Amino acid sequence: MLRIITFSLILLLPLAARGEDTATLISQASTAYEVKDYARSAMLYEVAIMAGASPRVPSYNAACCYALLEKADEAFTWLGQSLDAGWRDVAQLRNDTDFQSLHADPRWEAVVKRCEEVEAAFAKSPKEPVLRDELLERMKEDQRIRFEPDPNMSEWRKIDKDNTAYMKKVIDKHGWPGKSLVGADGAMAAFLLVQHASPDTAFQERCLPLLRKAVEQGEARAPDMALLTDRVLVHAGKSQRYGSQFHTVDGQLVPFPIEDEANVDALRKEVGLRPLAEYAKQLRAMQQQ
Repeated sequence: MLRIITFSLILLLPLAARGEDTATLISQASTAYEVKDYARSAMLYEVAIMAGASPRVPSYNAACCYALLEKADEAFTWLGQSLDAGWRDVAQLRNDTDFQSLHADPRWEAVVKRCEEVEAAFAKSPKEPVLRDELLERMKEDQRIRFEPDPNMSEWRKIDKDNTAYMKKVIDKHGWPGKSLVGADGAMAAFLLVQHASPDTAFQERCLPLLRKAVEQGEARAPDMALLTDRVLVHAGKSQRYGSQFHTVDGQLVPFPIEDEANVDALRKEVGLRPLAEYAKQLRAMQQQ
């Protein structure tokens, strides 16, 4: 299964005659994958890497393609390059059905073990491991109350209020807590706690430029920035940009007004979000459960 990659800078191919940039190559590779042209997809990912794309995700995706083509040697080569570049998502690797053809190969468990080692090393690497643990524990509570069958709304509000007060102290001391400070999972936790600080819209507005800068520096995820952007805009009574915020109208989930609805999918793609129609379909399916 391909992993989405986003770009903040466009790096041009050294072969000027091609006139293609890495973002275009990645998009073409993804399209080829979707239509099961795995050989072309793998080739395009390789070209994107040679053109200057960060190799972590494209190498993983190329490995997916080669595994689907049952070219084990090439798949393991590209998996190795992905790990060299910092791939550490063990769960994704183990559960990715694209790699089923590799599971019987004795090299498979060695690759998984190496990925586990990379993940373990990264977990110890954040500059503020205690802060990371605190963020993860608070995210755990944030998610627990939201997924209870019959949540206590008083407890829900108290958890959000406590987390907002906590995040204000974190922001005052550290600025936006990015990946190098608290790890990728800690940074995700920080985003969720700020995203759920909705009653304190002034705090969310304060956080948005900090998160945007963190994304530009590779310290935070572009999809998170998009979600917070929309939440801040909607709370301010303005049209949202990425179409991530929905409300119920006549029993149907619909997006709040979007400032450029005709081009919203292009904007969503830039930050690694799926097309609006797919997102809406998923939300409505969840509503019916």
